[in-house]
Amino acid sequence: MNPLDTLIREYVVPVMKAAGFAKKGRSFRLTAPHGDTAVVLVDADAVDPEKYVFDVSAWMVPLPYWEFLHREFTKTSVPNASGALATFPVVPPRGVAHQPDDDGHFRNRWAFAEPDTRDVCGRELARVLTEDAIPRMVRLLDRRTLLEETRTNPNDGLVRLKDEVISRIVLRVDDDPVGDLTALIDKAEADGLFPPFATWARERLARRTAKES
Repeated sequence: MNPLDTLIREYVVPVMKAAGFAKKGRSFRLTAPHGDTAVVLVDADAVDPEKYVFDVSAWMVPLPYWEFLHREFTKTSVPNASGALATFPVVPPRGVAHQPDDDGHFRNRWAFAEPDTRDVCGRELARVLTEDAIPRMVRLLDRRTLLEETRTNPNDGLVRLKDEVISRIVLRVDDDPVGDLTALIDKAEADGLFPPFATWARERLARRTAKES
């Protein structure tokens, strides 16, 4: 087995399973009762012949946005990172970072040498996931919290992947007063909102109104 997969099996799988995440390959998925999903991806980076280098990232996938993206399909697939509204890196401590002094993206890369530092890296990854990344993802599965924390973009590593108006509509379309959302959609469309998205949002509001009446 690839040493990275061995590390994942020994150190990542136990903490992710304990938190309720399902595993598929090098990805993990947790779905909230309302259907929103948190996804963790582990991606290898072939940048160092002497070390195993990889990124770990978290992706927040609200069900309404996933359903918009798959609106023309009769059956939607399991949500994945392609439908994310926000993401953040799981940043390694300096001792297991590939480039600990880098000021940019490369600071996010984890690294270990087999077998010298694999266990140290694995333990640190399990700790960071348990103490930081998993609690943060669980908190962000609350749509109101995700909206608030992405108003500032980026926010402590959390990056909003769509503009503020789309994020607001996606995250509040099932909960905010219909009149408020209709006014927001009307204004956004006048300002150039993607017409299919506006149509989808109005149709979702109409179904919600019919259900609540």
